[in-house]
Amino acid sequence: MTSNKRLSSLLCLLCLMMCFIGLNSCVTTSGAIGATAIKAPYARMDTYKTYAWFQPQPVAESDYEKGYSANLNKSIKQAVEEELKEKGYRKVESQPDVLVAYDVSVPVPEEKDQPENFSTGFGYSYGYMSGYRYNYGNADMPGYRSVDLFKQGTLIIDLVSPQSKMLLWRGWSEGGISNFKAGYKQVKNQVEEVLEKL
Repeated sequence: MTSNKRLSSLLCLLCLMMCFIGLNSCVTTSGAIGATAIKAPYARMDTYKTYAWFQPQPVAESDYEKGYSANLNKSIKQAVEEELKEKGYRKVESQPDVLVAYDVSVPVPEEKDQPENFSTGFGYSYGYMSGYRYNYGNADMPGYRSVDLFKQGTLIIDLVSPQSKMLLWRGWSEGGISNFKAGYKQVKNQVEEVLEKL
């Protein structure tokens, strides 16, 4: 093989490798951009007009660790309420069409990463630290995964049936709240992105 042919072969190989690396990086990042949503086959999203929080008051004491604050919990709830109102939902005290819950996935301290700490399908999260202990089912939900399987900082918003306590709809923004001291504006942008899918 002449040196020109060798050089051409090496250049072709190099170009192919660069294309492959470029395609891989596109695939990797595109999966983390934007919000995603799933819904149960029995959910009738167009009929839901009223909502209440799944647990208006925490059933356990808040347990914020170093680096976290109650402000994030407050900002998320406020942003969710504002966005739902803009979408035509009305907050009610009794007999809501849906119950609303949220989670933000956080790193799990080893001593707290115990199965007995969670209901089936749930995991350690910012909602958990805020004293909220959600307990609802997810049967027949295509694409469902538990909170601990999401990338750190992922905002997850759930709509749940008040009657059956089954998950009806879930939207999330992968890694959307990576800064747990994020201000209200950043939180609101992520909530809007998630509920845009509703």
